[in-house]
Amino acid sequence: MKTQKTLPASANGRRKNGLQTALESRQLRKKPATEYKRFIQGHYDGIAGKLTGLTGILTGHEVLAGYVFKPKAFDLRGCKRILDAGCGNGRYSKFILKQADPDAFITGFDLSQRMLKRARRRIPNSRLSLSSADLTRLPYPDAHFDALVCGWVLEHLLDPRPGLKELARVLAPGGKFLLMTTEDTLTGSMCSRIWHCRTYGRFELASFCEESGLRWKRELYFSQVHKFFRLGGIIVELRKE
Repeated sequence: MKTQKTLPASANGRRKNGLQTALESRQLRKKPATEYKRFIQGHYDGIAGKLTGLTGILTGHEVLAGYVFKPKAFDLRGCKRILDAGCGNGRYSKFILKQADPDAFITGFDLSQRMLKRARRRIPNSRLSLSSADLTRLPYPDAHFDALVCGWVLEHLLDPRPGLKELARVLAPGGKFLLMTTEDTLTGSMCSRIWHCRTYGRFELASFCEESGLRWKRELYFSQVHKFFRLGGIIVELRKE
């Protein structure tokens, strides 16, 4: 896992090219918010959600995820209450359980009931609690979690700030936050077409995080190859101010 502590200057002001714009899904922008939420919930309840296990293998994310949760990358040691926001089929919950302290308790939520069922079948562990919730209206107390993980969820919000502010609310002061989102690259635009989400530029996302009270600590990469070719999306460790 490669790291970078500062936001690259090249991310500031970079524009999408015509092919990226043509490829990106328009579902999020053309549907009213409530209609889009029902649409995306049905998308993941259905065949697309069922295939996340297979696509994770094909893209390598099922294996590469293990490089994120390590002491030299996103270190979970000492964190006792951890939230897996938009846990999906439990891909990251599995690695969180392996790397967290034996007495740590993990909470996962997702909007899709069928994704939660897939996660329960995959991880029958009493240290993991799963429930249905909306990223913009979380049913957890203020400052409840020591650490948060949110992978490939924020791009389903046209405006990410309500979601980021809710996550910041439930994170304890000084808590750590691993955020993974789809980047505004050619491969990101292709993912947008499949999963009907938006993409983010790094400078843009850093601004949204700062506005939400989350400090951009360092960027992470699965490997030097991912960094060089801008693959794997945006992976960043944040801290609550």
